[in-house]
Amino acid sequence: MSNLIRSCCEDLSFIPDIQKTLPNEDELIDITCIYKALSDPTRVKILFALIKYEICVGEIVNLLDLPQSHVSHQLRVLKKYNIVTFTKDKKMSFYRIKNLHVKELLKIALENVQCQKKK
Repeated sequence: MSNLIRSCCEDLSFIPDIQKTLPNEDELIDITCIYKALSDPTRVKILFALIKYEICVGEIVNLLDLPQSHVSHQLRVLKKYNIVTFTKDKKMSFYRIKNLHVKELLKIALENVQCQKKK
């Protein structure tokens, strides 16, 4: 913590410098949307399945043992936030992760959780 700069309302304030580091309003909305999408365990499980695979909806249904309507709803949410995309092949829709930063974020989060459990 010693390398942090201390800013205080009663002493030396760095508000102008801090303000320069803050994301703009559009960026804040986009960031919070990612976390909204990741706030549901089913969606996170779907995303972990999609890290190495492109999977059709029926296969995700089988994997998660959930109703197709529930899986489709979760995929719509992920698509709404531009985290996943899909391609059609005949009647099948194959989903994959579109946002590669989210893929990395998931890997880092899992690594963090696993490290915390070892302590």
